[in-house]
Amino acid sequence: MTLSPNARIGPYEVIAVLGAGGMGEVYRARDPRLSRDVAIKVLPAEVAGDPGRLKRFEKEARLVSALNHPNIVTVYEIGSSDSLSYIAMELVEGNTLRELLVGGPLSIKKLLAISTQIADGLAKAHDAGIVHRDLKPENVMVTKDGLVKILDFGLAKLTFAAAGSDEGSQLPTQTGTSPGMVVGTVSYMSPEQASGESVDFRSDQFSFGSVLYEMATGKRAFRGKTAVDTLASILNGEPEPVATVNPRVPTPLRWIVERCLEKEPEARYASTRDLTRDLGRLREGLSDGSELGWTLASPGSRRFSRAWPLLAALSLLVAVELGVILSQRSLQQPPIYRRLTFRRGAVSSSRFAPDGKTIVYGGAWEGRPTQLFSTRVDSTESTPLPLPSAHILSISATGKMAITLRREPPTLAEASLAGGAPREILEDVSDADWAPDGRGLAVARKGRLEFPIGKVLYAAPSGILHDLRFSPDGKSIVFVNSGASTGGDEIGLVDLNGRKTALSRGWSSLVGLAWNPKTGEVWFSARELAGGGYGGLVLHAVSPSGRHRVVARMPGSLLVQDVSREGRVLIAHVDFTRAILALPPGSAKEMDLTWLDFSRSVDLSDDGKAILFDEAGIADGASGAVYIRKTDGSAAVRLGEGTAAALSPDGKWAISIPSKADRLVLLPTGAGEQRVLRTAGMSYAEAKWFPDGKRILFSASAARGGYRLYVQDVFAAGAPRPLTTEGFEIGPVSPNGKLVATRGPDGKVVLYPVDGGEPRPVSVINPDDRVIRWDAIGEALFLATGDVPVRIDRVVLATGRREFWKELGPSDPSGIYRIDAHLTPDGKSYAYTYLREISYLYVVEGMR
Repeated sequence: MTLSPNARIGPYEVIAVLGAGGMGEVYRARDPRLSRDVAIKVLPAEVAGDPGRLKRFEKEARLVSALNHPNIVTVYEIGSSDSLSYIAMELVEGNTLRELLVGGPLSIKKLLAISTQIADGLAKAHDAGIVHRDLKPENVMVTKDGLVKILDFGLAKLTFAAAGSDEGSQLPTQTGTSPGMVVGTVSYMSPEQASGESVDFRSDQFSFGSVLYEMATGKRAFRGKTAVDTLASILNGEPEPVATVNPRVPTPLRWIVERCLEKEPEARYASTRDLTRDLGRLREGLSDGSELGWTLASPGSRRFSRAWPLLAALSLLVAVELGVILSQRSLQQPPIYRRLTFRRGAVSSSRFAPDGKTIVYGGAWEGRPTQLFSTRVDSTESTPLPLPSAHILSISATGKMAITLRREPPTLAEASLAGGAPREILEDVSDADWAPDGRGLAVARKGRLEFPIGKVLYAAPSGILHDLRFSPDGKSIVFVNSGASTGGDEIGLVDLNGRKTALSRGWSSLVGLAWNPKTGEVWFSARELAGGGYGGLVLHAVSPSGRHRVVARMPGSLLVQDVSREGRVLIAHVDFTRAILALPPGSAKEMDLTWLDFSRSVDLSDDGKAILFDEAGIADGASGAVYIRKTDGSAAVRLGEGTAAALSPDGKWAISIPSKADRLVLLPTGAGEQRVLRTAGMSYAEAKWFPDGKRILFSASAARGGYRLYVQDVFAAGAPRPLTTEGFEIGPVSPNGKLVATRGPDGKVVLYPVDGGEPRPVSVINPDDRVIRWDAIGEALFLATGDVPVRIDRVVLATGRREFWKELGPSDPSGIYRIDAHLTPDGKSYAYTYLREISYLYVVEGMR
């Protein structure tokens, strides 16, 4: 059934036909509710009329809509009207990749710009367990500004496990077809798809390789006189070598194509993220626009493994030659780094004043509180400002500073560069920025972005908003959402009408952001969510259209602070370290138990003789590692991957949470096999053992809900039992296993009964107290207060009497953040972790 112009389907008004295919007809339509044009796909009768297929299709469409990625078309709505089922989607203006290929192969620069975005979108879908199954040039749209959108997930299938995992390739799938049915477009099918076999994310990699081949050569990789001939070619034939068709294609790109087009899925990429990274590295290598080099002769067969030594040698020679050319070119005008700070400690934030040469920054030197200083781009001296301890957030065009006073809750205040006391404006503010005209402040507080103060432009469904920065023209605001529901940190952009878009997603430790007026990009510091450990923050750039590039990387971390109108860049170069100190039983002196580069103590045995800790630094890679170590200084024993959570009372088991947070893993500290606890749909955060060693208390969210506490029997079958409502934090379990000391949604600590009953508030515990543990007999709680050093108190619950117990902290407090401590029940032995940041502020000229 074809809809005519002016017809209505649901709330939408049909404007024109855009196209048709096996999975339905697509129309341009108008949504009068939001005054925007959309694309409407009307499903064919054989899909819409089959309840089972329709249900599966709708389920997969909902998953696609939840991907929320800049390179995947956005699904707005799934609905039905007058017996017609439809999907309303984002209308993408531009050209299909098929239209771009009409003129032949693409330039290498354009090919890499498009292919990296396709791969990034596919990786996002594969991480969510979705396989496209119909990737082809017709289903890739490229907008005028170069943004790529993957279209038409109408043949997508949902795997039970996220793609890229070892499981995803082994498990059966939910499909909308009968077993053995061949779906997709013949020329771009994988061999397993062409054979009607079960497929996973690696099938999309083969299709992507076919598309990549066509982009590089202008010819289809597999094409016969008939569909049967094409299928036979996919199953048994090899495409003409890329080098033969287009010798200008760089050798590393040919290798990527060849790996994607391997007949056996196991020979392709183990993760589409790895494929994306390979393309990204190649794109960075050609970022100056050059298409030189890598024009080696083809090895005669696409399977180049036998010629690898020769290829490697030749490639090395060419790469060295190209490197010399590029390095000579870059040495003509290298960036100039000028160091501005020299004292030992941490730079918290810094901003250019309106003249572009005066700088205000916050520095915490030699363990003292953060203080604001001013300096100049050509000076090595700094002048302290007569203001309370504060962080600098923004400086207006008229010289007004927006600062946050260091108190609880953080308080936004205004102060003048010319001097005078600050004027307090608003409490509980996480960040703020002056509008370019200096007439108002945009603020982030409680998950909302407001401009002017009081008018909500955007409310985040989850996460913390920070690093607000107005665009140079004042028409939009960019921000960071840490802990966004989409997974990882997100860079969002909202205009003054409240329309929000995501510029970039899936980052870890995104901690700095600034507009660059010279390039029109947003510069930010982050590492990939799947990247190697804490630290190693790299300076990136993303355009308003979502185009990403790497600006600079070096040992340590680069934290961008600000960029002036003239293009000067303020950068803090940071070294992060995390260490463990402990007082073993019977010892009078603390022992350094740090193992690698980022050690974190998580639990201490009741006798004080062993600590459970993890490593999350560069040394142990993206997955992290869990260790146990005796406090006498014996060598640590690596138990497995993930983040450590708790050590069992008998010391025989350690709980670990993997990076995906989809399970709890029980790692034996001695001989034995690990155990896995998993409930479908749960995302795990923390866990603790009950004193009986048979049950655990854990914090998790389920089905997109908030985090709550659960109790689960470890060694007996059965589902976890919800203990609290949403919003309660995990806390220690009393020695008799009947109470949990937990902080509720209102920020107050309560004693929550495990076996039912009303929670009992503990009024003597303050909002800034951190509950460490119960004492041995369950009559008191140990509390930690303050940052460096940390004060340990013991509070008797029956009387409310509070007594000082210990004060913990390293002898050198420079750059130290909050200390996390663990005590034995008698409080005589302990272990604690501290994070140290040593950073220096630089102004950089000529950075591009």
